[in-house]
Amino acid sequence: MRVALFFDGKNHMKALRRSADDRWLDHGKLADWTVEHVGGDHLFAAYYYTGVPTPQDEARDRHALSDLLDNLEKRTGFFVRRFNRRASTRECPHCDGIIAYTEEKMVDTSLVADVIMLAVRDAFDIAVIFSGDLDVAPALQAIHGMGKQGWVATFGDSGLSRTLSRSAWGTINLLEFLDEFSYANLSTATPVNLPAAPPEQTDDEVLRELRRAETHFSAGGGFVGAHYFIHRWKGHDIPDPPDLRREALQRLMQLGSVETYQVDGKTALRTADPSGLPVDDDETTVEMRLSDAVKRLRRRVGVHDKDAT
Repeated sequence: MRVALFFDGKNHMKALRRSADDRWLDHGKLADWTVEHVGGDHLFAAYYYTGVPTPQDEARDRHALSDLLDNLEKRTGFFVRRFNRRASTRECPHCDGIIAYTEEKMVDTSLVADVIMLAVRDAFDIAVIFSGDLDVAPALQAIHGMGKQGWVATFGDSGLSRTLSRSAWGTINLLEFLDEFSYANLSTATPVNLPAAPPEQTDDEVLRELRRAETHFSAGGGFVGAHYFIHRWKGHDIPDPPDLRREALQRLMQLGSVETYQVDGKTALRTADPSGLPVDDDETTVEMRLSDAVKRLRRRVGVHDKDAT
């Protein structure tokens, strides 16, 4: 059974943020899990539909979406459909002021059209639509008439239209299975155990890059999003694989050199100061002292440098 996935990006991520706070999804695992859950044999393709932010949108939101879309496009079988968001204005009914905002156009209609077109071409046997919006109901009704299954996947029932639920072959409450396909929060995940010979060079580089990121974003309060730093931040020698960055950050958190905090429900990173280091030295001196501090902290927890062993 061939399975095709269709994501209404805004609806999908808005429901996730409303229901699961700051959890981030591994969409590759989500795709594999969904195919198995609906009784499929393999993934035909996954399509992600979203509006592209404009300069009027929050910079933090633009970065987060760009990060997500770049990550999706690198995955085998995933295709991103981008649509320009349009700037609009309306009058505030309370203060008579003008409110500027942007809105998506053609996302729902394009998703519905693609579902039906691919069904007509017999490209899939089962379609799963990640949206609770009633606008996608015509797609479900059309493919059911062709003898195909149309499922709806949402985060809980709060964003799921009752009419859409009745139109679907089956529904999936993703909240019940979130741990199967989401990244654990750095602040709540079980820290990895320090290995006998920790990758000290990687940890030191990640620490330096985090300080660079804090400086880079200092105009905005120094906010460095954990997901942004793990998946998107570009450095000199910092490892590209997100898992290696995540493991390094967890080791540094164990050592007290990095800590997490929350801003508007999003997890941010910042360098800590476990050894009382001065913060007004030049960058080179601070980096050298930070590296020495990490070494001392490792010895304190019983881990020694290679040279020392």
